[in-house]
Amino acid sequence: MVKSQDFRLSYVFNHSLSDKSKIEKVSSSTLPIALGAATFFYLLNPILLFENDKISGGVSKEVSLGFGYFGEHRFSFEYSYLFRANQSSHVRLGYKYDILLKSGIKPSNFLQGTPVLSLGAGYFNDFTNHGYFPELSYGYSIRNDKLLFYPNIKLRYTYVDNGSDIYDISAGIIIGFANPFIDLKIRNDKDND
Repeated sequence: MVKSQDFRLSYVFNHSLSDKSKIEKVSSSTLPIALGAATFFYLLNPILLFENDKISGGVSKEVSLGFGYFGEHRFSFEYSYLFRANQSSHVRLGYKYDILLKSGIKPSNFLQGTPVLSLGAGYFNDFTNHGYFPELSYGYSIRNDKLLFYPNIKLRYTYVDNGSDIYDISAGIIIGFANPFIDLKIRNDKDND
């Protein structure tokens, strides 16, 4: 009787291994492409600029520091590298306000997601000229009381004092930190008892 149980266990084990190999053969071939695209958007955000009747592209990265009850008031730094011969670098310092579109969301130790509409304005410098910009972005914010990951699409108009104005659009992920100097004292209900 022990031999028959060993045989059944061996059969089940071998059968499950053969099923696993079938699953691996059927797996999606787009997974490496999707992972590559996600990594690219995580590290560098593509940007498209319209300036002086010319179109140029580049990569950009924004990092922000949030304050307020949920880190919805953010100060940001953004660097853009443009693929063109002259004035290939842009630096922007700005203020953003996130309008959380999901009601009932509160600061938590756990990551929470919500659609977000962000309004912002700031200072622009390309190491030759300077200017000011308003911006609008929409995306899906994943945040807790200390971290922010914000995949979004951003539209911006930049007024340049001694140069041509710039319209740009970018897509990607903003990385942010919230309330670095404030302890919101978020605890479980068990801790309060």
